[in-house]
Amino acid sequence: MSAAPVFDAVVLAGGRGSRLGGVSKAELLVGGIRLLDRVLDAADHARVRVVVGDVEVPDGVLLTIEDPPGTGPAAGLAAGLAAIDRHAPWTLVLACDLPDATGVVPDLLDAASTADAGTDGCCAAGRDGSPQWLLALYRTDALHRAVAAYGDPRNRSVRGLLAPLSLRLVSPAAGITDDLDTWADHARWNAHLRRQNRMREPEDRSQWRPFIEAACRAVDIDPAVVDEDAVLALTREVAHAGARPMAPVTAFVLGLAVGASRNSDPDYLRRVIEDAVTAAPLPPDA
Repeated sequence: MSAAPVFDAVVLAGGRGSRLGGVSKAELLVGGIRLLDRVLDAADHARVRVVVGDVEVPDGVLLTIEDPPGTGPAAGLAAGLAAIDRHAPWTLVLACDLPDATGVVPDLLDAASTADAGTDGCCAAGRDGSPQWLLALYRTDALHRAVAAYGDPRNRSVRGLLAPLSLRLVSPAAGITDDLDTWADHARWNAHLRRQNRMREPEDRSQWRPFIEAACRAVDIDPAVVDEDAVLALTREVAHAGARPMAPVTAFVLGLAVGASRNSDPDYLRRVIEDAVTAAPLPPDA
């Protein structure tokens, strides 16, 4: 079996979505999680992760920006490479608007592990078979050569920079290479991730009841009235709607509603609250 490639990661998070009304794609919540964080999770095994853009990044992630800012992904890629002092043999390049990058990166790593010496990189193919330049794993030396040969990358196409490389196309499952450009895309990805959550194997909750029972004893509440399924379903739905900080608040509201009438149905109350909060405007800091 071939060894797994050792790689760094450059995530391009610059620019604002014109079809999103100028909103920063990196900061969008998708499935209750910031889009940039979803993409960074896809690069979790990278030796070094660097984000290019004017955004906040988690501890341990490098941050840089192209000079001047806003001069395009080719300039951003060059800046990201320059921010890494000691390079790994491979470099994962990701745009920040790929909600399911985690579904593609393992395929890229598998393809790179068997790539011959003449292959400069492994690039995901879109629905139409075209290369997704910013969803790819490149040999780092090849990237540096391409950047040097391209000259000034500012306001020039990333395709022009990367197309001369000898690439192996990888075809992941249909749809998971789709990016997020519009509010319709945002709604579609949120719906997809909700379906994905429902299809997962249920958690083993057998060890939860002692925790719940201990908490109930402390405040003299009958544990039988605690419906953890309803609480978890409610908080998950609120978070997926984009109001993640409000998830524990709505759980508290559900608790008050159940407590107000011991004969109430927690699942019915959950649905009533979900309908109300998903129609409400998002809090400004959500």
